[in-house]
Amino acid sequence: MASPLLLDIGILIIIATFFAFLARILRQPLLVAYVLSRIFIGPMGMGIITSPEEIQVLAEFGIAFLLFTVGLEIDFKRLRSVGSASLLGGIIQMGITFLLGLGIGMLAGFETITSVYLGLLLAFSSTMIVAKLLVDKNEIKTLHGRIMMGVLLIQDLIVILILPVLGNIGMGFSFEAFSVIIVKGLGLFSIAVVLNRYVMKKLLDYSAKSHEILFLTAIAVCFAFIAISYFLGFSIAIGAFIGGIALAEFPYNLEIFGEMHSLRDFFSVIFFASLGMQLNLTVMINIMPLLLSLLIITIILKPFILSLIYLALGYGGRTSSIIGLGMGQASEFSFILAAQGLALGQISQDIYSVMVSVVVFSMIITPYFMRFRNSIYNLFSRPKIKLFERIGAPHHVKKLEKPPKKELRNHVVVFGCDVMGGKIVDYLREKGKPFIIAEHNPEVIKELSSKGIYTIYGDADNEDLLRESGLYKARLCIVTIPDIEVAGFVIGKARRFNPDIKIYARAHSEDEAEALYRAGADFVVVPDFVSGGTLVRKIEHFFTGRKNNHLLKHVDIRK
Repeated sequence: MASPLLLDIGILIIIATFFAFLARILRQPLLVAYVLSRIFIGPMGMGIITSPEEIQVLAEFGIAFLLFTVGLEIDFKRLRSVGSASLLGGIIQMGITFLLGLGIGMLAGFETITSVYLGLLLAFSSTMIVAKLLVDKNEIKTLHGRIMMGVLLIQDLIVILILPVLGNIGMGFSFEAFSVIIVKGLGLFSIAVVLNRYVMKKLLDYSAKSHEILFLTAIAVCFAFIAISYFLGFSIAIGAFIGGIALAEFPYNLEIFGEMHSLRDFFSVIFFASLGMQLNLTVMINIMPLLLSLLIITIILKPFILSLIYLALGYGGRTSSIIGLGMGQASEFSFILAAQGLALGQISQDIYSVMVSVVVFSMIITPYFMRFRNSIYNLFSRPKIKLFERIGAPHHVKKLEKPPKKELRNHVVVFGCDVMGGKIVDYLREKGKPFIIAEHNPEVIKELSSKGIYTIYGDADNEDLLRESGLYKARLCIVTIPDIEVAGFVIGKARRFNPDIKIYARAHSEDEAEALYRAGADFVVVPDFVSGGTLVRKIEHFFTGRKNNHLLKHVDIRK
């Protein structure tokens, strides 16, 4: 006879699948579908789940496996390039939102410890939600993606220390106990760093000889860190995340990530579906003013604060707005905080329900913010508002530019200087061609300017920047910007400014390439197509023996 838990899992997956199909038909985010499916079968709906506690345990593994894969993808070299921005911006935002939550709690008449929990609720954003949205959009390695993951990494490390500290306060705070917690947290992270540097490469080299053993090794490392974390008094999610860091930056990560993908998605569905189970309509009505206040700060004020911070640090309006909108939610760690506070008697059942409700509703709203982020940015950039233009780039960032001393003619304008843009710059320098780089990353501007390369700073969808680049008299325009909307805007403007200019661009898919051709591009390269063509020629050489050393010069996907 099937156990109630298995039946509950079956019901949950079936209902979640139905809502997922419905969401796909209606073109809505899948995360929203999973949460709504759980509301449908939870206490606020049909109430047909009989083993909610066991489901919740599985949901914790959903958090753990997702954070494990996030840890796997962490590239410390890339993070270091935005490390100061992530550290400074993250700390300022956490401080401001924590104080706002603390203030609301104190004004509402709650005890100090309860107000601290409300402050922490607002301070942190969700690694799970942000990572999933960035991965789904293929933006984990973009400038805004690296900054967001850097901020979230800092937040997660702080949570490692805060959770046991709050538990220690419940038993009577002592400096000795606090010191032990700090040592344990640093020790756990140090174990991951040491293993990553001296042990894991040899272990993975040996494990990689067998596909199954490699997968089992990764799972074993994940559970080993979960066990160590649990033994030290930390949450299993923290252990899994640090376990992923222990395996980060190895050549086998892509294979491990692929194998973990299905397992992670299965448990993630259970996690997101379990969110709806924790909502209580009666309690929500009773505490509606507090709930609305915290939600407004989380989904409106926090994104605004983050956007202002990164504007002040020199990141353009579009990048800053994406960072803000993407992090306008509460963290999955708030569930752990709330559960711990309730168990220790530090918060009431009503405050627990408030914290859970803020997490659930903010997580539901975030996918819509990310979907319509360009529309939101454009709304605040309208001529009558011009929010981002009014704030503008800080003087210290504009000073990093190296504009040409006299007007360029018949030159090349390159928009975006990532990996592909960097190779183009190297070629143009080698051939002595006149060119200028338009870039929105202050660190890249600083590096290029120090090499004597002409640069201008700003968002590519700013018409003043387009004029400053000299598009009117340019010979060639190269667009390597990953954001398809911005790339299309630049191409359209370049074509109108200079009908005779040649425009080359980069896209991630056939659909994107078609869109850029419609915008006015003369040639669009899709890296996957190019690499595929190169491999085909290599295979042809293997079978025929005929050498074909020429590079693929054109991949025209137009029908």
